[in-house]
Amino acid sequence: MQSQIKCVYEEINNNVIVVGEYKSLHKEQHQNGPPVNVKVEDPHGTVLHESTGKTEGQFAFTSKTAGEYKACFSVPDIQTAYQTKLKVDWRTGVAATDWNAIAKKEHLDALTVELRKLEDNIREVYSEMLALQQREQEMRNISEETNTRVAWYSIASLGVCVASALVQLWYLRRFFKRKKLL
Repeated sequence: MQSQIKCVYEEINNNVIVVGEYKSLHKEQHQNGPPVNVKVEDPHGTVLHESTGKTEGQFAFTSKTAGEYKACFSVPDIQTAYQTKLKVDWRTGVAATDWNAIAKKEHLDALTVELRKLEDNIREVYSEMLALQQREQEMRNISEETNTRVAWYSIASLGVCVASALVQLWYLRRFFKRKKLL
């Protein structure tokens, strides 16, 4: 850690299982490090998990809304931070599922478990593709709206330039007629 607070961010869709494990280590000795405080928040700032004074632990939740979820780790002072190394394992979706427990509970063989993993992976990829399509459509709409505004601004600025040129022409012609140069 380079500062007293270190935050990890993850962009997560809604209704996704999230599991995180963390462990505090001494930087050089690679053994249990000083205790850390952990705070996990959703995109709206609601605290999903909070623990204080633990060298290792885990958190799990199902995301309610899509957005950027944040896990912050803190230590009491900067000297402790310089000597602390954090190991964080943040898994989402299919990677967060405990397949061994599912296999035991439903009495599944290895091939069936692998097929379920593949099926869940396909569902996850498909839902991510749909989310990307939606974001792409939103970005396209914003781009087209911006393009329309720029076009109208260009037309307006061209109108101002033409009007300014006509006013200058009228003024100069009037000026030179008064001075009897024209």
